[in-house]
This record gives sequence, C-alpha cells and structure tokens, in this order.
Amino acid sequence: MKRHLLLYAICLVVFIALLKDARRFEDEARAPMPGADKALSMTFQRLNQGENHMCRLDKTGMLSCWGQNLKGQLGKPRFALQPEPQTLRFNRPFSMMEGGADHSCALTTAGQVLCWGDPAMGVMGDGGARAQPDIRPLTVPGWSAIVQIRSGFDGICALDAAGKVFCWGAIGRSNSRQRVREFRTYSRPEPMPLPEPAIHLGFGPHHACAVGASGAAYCWGFNGMGALGDGTVTDRMRPVRVLNLPEKLARITPGYLQTCAIAVSKRVYCWGANYENQLGDGLRNPAEDATRLRPGRAPGLENIVQLSGSSHTCALNASGRVYCWGYNEHGSAGQDPARYPNVPVPMPVALEAPVVELAHNEWGMCALTGSEKVYCWGSNKAKLLGERTPERPWLPVEISFPQSVAAR
Repeated sequence: MKRHLLLYAICLVVFIALLKDARRFEDEARAPMPGADKALSMTFQRLNQGENHMCRLDKTGMLSCWGQNLKGQLGKPRFALQPEPQTLRFNRPFSMMEGGADHSCALTTAGQVLCWGDPAMGVMGDGGARAQPDIRPLTVPGWSAIVQIRSGFDGICALDAAGKVFCWGAIGRSNSRQRVREFRTYSRPEPMPLPEPAIHLGFGPHHACAVGASGAAYCWGFNGMGALGDGTVTDRMRPVRVLNLPEKLARITPGYLQTCAIAVSKRVYCWGANYENQLGDGLRNPAEDATRLRPGRAPGLENIVQLSGSSHTCALNASGRVYCWGYNEHGSAGQDPARYPNVPVPMPVALEAPVVELAHNEWGMCALTGSEKVYCWGSNKAKLLGERTPERPWLPVEISFPQSVAAR
C-alpha cells in the first residue's frame, strides 16, 4: 500500500512539473514579445486577410472589407469586385477575421465562429451541402471557447482555450501547379490529434501547422515540396512533427508551398519550396536548391514579432519595420520586379510610418500603422489598391476608407 502511495505521489509531482512547464511556454508565446508593445497579440487581429479580399477592423469594432466578392465573401449581395472598402455591420463584437479563396470567417469576443461566402468544401462547418453563397454570417455550431482561427484556400482551423485544434472544409487540397493528390473534406469541425496542447495556429493555402506548448511544431496537409517539415514530400492528413528545429518556436506561418516560423529568440526559420527564394536564404539560383526538407534560418532578421505571406513572406520587427522576400513578379515583396523578379534575402519595404500588423493576399501585402492607416502593395488584380493601377506596384499605397468609418 505504501509503495502504491509513493508511486502515486511521484506521478503527481511529475505531472505538476510538466503542467507548469507547458504553461510557461504557453505564456511566453501568448504574451507580446519584449519590445513589441504595439505588436499584434495572438488573440486579437485588426487586419484580416483573404486570398483575394481584405478587411480592417477599426478601434470601435467596425469592419470594412474590399476586393473580390464573386461568392459573397465580403458579405455583400453584389457579386463583383469591390475596389472601395465596404462597411459590414455585425450584431456582436469580434476579435479577428480570416478569409480563404471564396469565404470568410470571424471569431467573436465570446469565442464563437461565424462564416459566410461560398459553402463549397464544407467551409461553413455546419454540415450543410448548399450550392448558393451564404451572405449572412452563419454560426459554426457547438463552440464558445475559440481563441484563434486560421484559414486556408478552402478550409478553416480553430484553436480553443484548452489548446485543442479543430479543422473543417478541405484539408490538403492543392490549387498549385503540383499534381492533385490526397486531400480530405470535413463538413463539420474535425479534431486534429496533436500530442500536446497548441499555443499558436497557422494555415496556408494548402497546409496547416500548430506550435505546441513545448515549442515543437506540427503540420498537416499538402506536402508537395516538403512544407510539412517531416523530412518527406508525402501528404499528411494528420499532424506530423517538424523535424530538426534548431530551437523552440513561438509562432508559425504556413505559406504557399513553404513554412516559416518565429522562434522564442525572435529569429526566423523556413523550410519547403525555394524555387522562388521563398526561404530567403540568399541563393541567386534557387532552382539549385528548390526544396529544403530541413529548417534553415532566414538571415538578417532579428526581433521579429509577426510573419505573413504566401509565395512571398514579410516579417515585422518590434520597431515596426517590415522586411520581405520571395516571389516578386507583381512587387508583392516590396521591391522593383525589374531588378528583383524574386527577392533573395529579406529586404526593407519603404513605409512612411512604423507598422503594427501585417496581412497578405495572394498577390500582395497590406500593413496597418499605429495611426490606423492601411497601406498595400503588389498586384491590383483583385482591386485591393482601389481603382488605381500604379506604375510602381512595389511601393505601398494608402487605402481610403469611408468617411463615416475613418472619422470614428
């Protein structure tokens, strides 16, 4: 009997120690990084990205969206391009929004998830099989404790307060030039079997990733060029651990066919596709090293607090400066495409004021400044720069919001 009690006491002590360690890493990743008092926290988001549309949440909770609306992803009945920001009125406050190709989802401050737009692939999360777009936001049933949502091309993942991850819509589906391979669709949220609680979540066009409380990373979905980081190019519909990470991670950002992450040291590591300098490692002929199966450090980046990107990636440091690299055909990496078709290493973007948040789209990037101004650069294919078609698309353009919203 005494032996059993001793064994029980030892197990209890070990469990408490592990729990404290997990909470320590969770607090470290959730809290604003040192020197980044104006930077985005993981549970609140003001600039909300979609593949072809963008939204801004102002300080009063008013949401303004613009860009592509062919499937109702802007929540408006006019199914056409909307070059000017349109005000959306919700009957409840929310803390972040995420958009995919043809849908949008919002997270309320009460922890509920609302979705609207094209219901294909099950992205409404309610088990429905509708064909017509849903303009009015629909509540994904059964939740009240979600703290973060992330969207892929046509899928959604959510992180709850207990560190559990759920996904619905398409997982692993590729709209890239890679051959079509395995993918799954879920019409209702499906739990992802992570070996530990998650503290941060990311979803690119084709694959998703999470950072665990230990600082390890796990990814799942399309793996055509090693973006999952498990040392293979095999698609995985369930999370696999990222191998050979040099240090613990705080945040993770899946891109088009690559993944980048911020370590607890605020350095950046990337892996996966590199044929367009997506890894920012400085190779002048990236085709020589088109696929990187092991994480490598992106040089010259220190004190990084946020990453955002697709085939191009931009990093925000604690001083509000922005650096971008990768695909740059339309100036999406913030440099002259005539000089840099691809940007080989992180290079500064010419912004007029310090930035507090970044959000990418398929062909460009937008930045929110501390004075509530939004600047965007890159292609204007989805009219994210308004009706203007600047001759120098790599230079940030200020977005004009409706006077009623701007004056608030």
